[in-house]
Amino acid sequence: MAYTLEYVAPFRSDAECLRWLRFPEPPDRCGRLELFCTVYGLPTASGMVDAVIAGQWENVELVRCLAGQGHEPQATWVAEGLLQQLDGRVVWSQPNRSLFENCPFRLPVAT
Repeated sequence: MAYTLEYVAPFRSDAECLRWLRFPEPPDRCGRLELFCTVYGLPTASGMVDAVIAGQWENVELVRCLAGQGHEPQATWVAEGLLQQLDGRVVWSQPNRSLFENCPFRLPVAT
C-alpha cells in the first residue's frame, strides 16, 4: 500500500507533479491521502507517511544492491543516475511530510 500511496498522493514536489506527472495544478495531498485510506477501509492515516518514506529508502537500497550484483536493468539504471533521483524523492519527502500529516482525517460517515 505504501508503494502505491507514494504515487497516488503523490510524494513528489509540486514541480515534478506538474511537469512529469501532468497534474494540472499542485495536488491536494491531504485529500488524496484521506481518499486512499478511506477507499482501503483504513480507520486512520496514522503511520502511512512513515511507511511511504521507509518504502522509499528500501527501494533505494534494493536498486543499489541489485545493481551492485550486476543485475539488469538496475545496473543500467544506476549508471544512468536513478539512485540520485530516488534519493531526491526521499530528501523531498522527509521535510515535506507536513503536506500529508497536517490535515484532518475524517472517517466515512456510516449510513
